Amino acid sequence: MRQISVLMVEDEAEMRDLLRNTLQKAGIEIIGEAEDGKTALEVFVENTYDIVMLDIGLPDIDGLSVLQSMKRLNKNAFIVLVTADDSIESIQTAISSGANGYVVKPYSYEKILDVTNNYMMTNNVGDDVVRDINNPPY
Repeated sequence: MRQISVLMVEDEAEMRDLLRNTLQKAGIEIIGEAEDGKTALEVFVENTYDIVMLDIGLPDIDGLSVLQSMKRLNKNAFIVLVTADDSIESIQTAISSGANGYVVKPYSYEKILDVTNNYMMTNNVGDDVVRDINNPPY
């Protein structure tokens, strides 16, 4: 079984913990972390990730700017913006900026599974990469 790798960019420690736990519950074990935009770009350049979960509200660089920089570095990067803002304008701005998806906080297992399944369908990855919510391993 191929393992999906995720870079999570989140400035709040509690939200990083929640996202990490949710990803691990979905069967994703390769998880990179960054708590600001500068670190995210450095980690992104140094490693290859299947999915980037990118918070919009970062302390140093706006998440949309980080998204655009990542897309310039790798136009095929699968980047999902994460925010508490669920307005139509925010979602439209994210998608028009190149985001492959949009997740509203707080994270849930179902939302993360949707993102990983969307990645798999978009990239023709096998259907056994993440755990099916209806068939948990426990």
